[in-house]
Amino acid sequence: MSITTTNIPYPSGDSYSQTGFSTSSTQPNASNPMGNPDLGIGTTTNGPNWIGYLTTEENSTTVLSYNLAVGGATIDNALVSAYAGDVASQIRLFEDVYSSKPATAPWTSENAVFGFWIGINDIGNGFPTTNAETYTPILITRLLSLASTLYASGARKFLFLNVPPTSRTPFFQDQGNATVAEVAAYLSVYNRNLESMVDSWTREKGDVTTVFYDSWSFMSKVLDDPTKYGFPNNTCIDDDGTSCVWWNDYHPGMKYHLLQAEDMKPYLGGLGGW
Repeated sequence: MSITTTNIPYPSGDSYSQTGFSTSSTQPNASNPMGNPDLGIGTTTNGPNWIGYLTTEENSTTVLSYNLAVGGATIDNALVSAYAGDVASQIRLFEDVYSSKPATAPWTSENAVFGFWIGINDIGNGFPTTNAETYTPILITRLLSLASTLYASGARKFLFLNVPPTSRTPFFQDQGNATVAEVAAYLSVYNRNLESMVDSWTREKGDVTTVFYDSWSFMSKVLDDPTKYGFPNNTCIDDDGTSCVWWNDYHPGMKYHLLQAEDMKPYLGGLGGW
């Protein structure tokens, strides 16, 4: 690894991104870039997830991860009920702890990346009772307002991931074709509106660098041809995190996350660190 600069990502999201990071415990540094807990702890993969890999292996410079993601999160619990904290509370936590650029997190507009991988639980919890065409714009507008809060604090580099094909998880596959089709249609509308928002916001601001990563397409490639990626099929579950795509019925294992991190790298160059 060639260490030339320090890049400080602040991911927000749900269980596909969580690492169990606590803002009140050990903070990231060059010799311990995850801060707390240890790499591979606190995830839903039986090991590192995409953030851990992009922080410690799939990086070209020093990357320090201040990961605020929480399992079960939605964009805003006031819009879609969830049992866990939402991205709105994650952004409030950032404002309380890190927006002042403390010595433990000396971020700048040039070296900090603010990532969002969210929407899985908004769709999973909301699809039975809401209409995608009318409701996803409300979700995306709220997400934009949260990104704008970060912009007002000085954030200028943003990473947005769309929702992967969760309709193809064993969890939804077991619920039958009608449910699978309903979830797939809903997430398609969400992803379309998310990409449109990112494009419009980037043009409007002019001084932001944004990367939109299509996790839906990458996971679809893996599920369409699992043996190409070293998996026996696209439905098996193994909690070792490596033998199958799925670690449990809703979350991919660490091998999938490594593959996604490797796929993401070429898209991240403009953000620094990769």
